[in-house]
Amino acid sequence: MARFPDPLLPTDGFLLLATRQRRDSGRLTDPLGSLIASARTAGFRYLQHIVIVYGHPVGDRLVPALPPDAPRGVAHCDLIALSAITHA
Repeated sequence: MARFPDPLLPTDGFLLLATRQRRDSGRLTDPLGSLIASARTAGFRYLQHIVIVYGHPVGDRLVPALPPDAPRGVAHCDLIALSAITHA
């Protein structure tokens, strides 16, 4: 028997969200905290936070390699792994 409404995310599935900081009115803002809080409110469990650095190794150090559309001051993006909460 099918459940209604049929969920978009399988019971054992993961929801991955990619985000990065941005500049609003000259201020660097980071949506990560509010994104995680909203996901928890929507019934998701926070599992993992992976930081992806905009750079590449040169010898024993990292050299910045920012994407062309990255705001000034942004050196990384974030990948958040969530799972659906399936019990009360």
